[in-house]
Amino acid sequence: MVAPYLSGARAIPSVVWFPAQARSDGSVWLRGDARLTLPDTAASHVVLEALRGTRCSVDLATDFTSVAWRKLLQNAVAGLMVLTGRRSGVFARADIAELALAYLRECLEVARAEGAALGDEVPREIVDGLQGYPADMGTSILADREANRPLEWNIRNGVVQRRGRAHGIPTPISDLVVPLLAAASDGPG
Repeated sequence: MVAPYLSGARAIPSVVWFPAQARSDGSVWLRGDARLTLPDTAASHVVLEALRGTRCSVDLATDFTSVAWRKLLQNAVAGLMVLTGRRSGVFARADIAELALAYLRECLEVARAEGAALGDEVPREIVDGLQGYPADMGTSILADREANRPLEWNIRNGVVQRRGRAHGIPTPISDLVVPLLAAASDGPG
């Protein structure tokens, strides 16, 4: 997808852990540690060295597929924030926590079919993490919705639905969430 913009340079896939929120004054509030996870390759070691000693740590993963899918699960379930118009405090509701767990289990089945080695505990860990965040913690897709910008629903949620179909895995929650996020992305009209 990015090759046309690289002028022959090589792209390194990464998982970005950067819990930041834009503020009304134009500043950015970093609400946790900035971190990248990269596949353990020679090119990734260049990035690791370049960022050594900075405020952004770099982890190298021998099983990058699993790390990337775990982050995708977290991003996918964050779509529920958009659909409720609420921040992470919404996951304190028992009904939303149960919906999130069911959605994450669906996503987990797709992730495993794609080669991710993720245990049954991952959905619970993700929901526990969301419940442990400050209640006012947002996510980039929610910030985009609040600003009436297009949403990244296709690469966060649509991909789970598509890959599920490719593997013959039913995705009933995705089948509901994806069109709702797509419609929300169309704007307020």
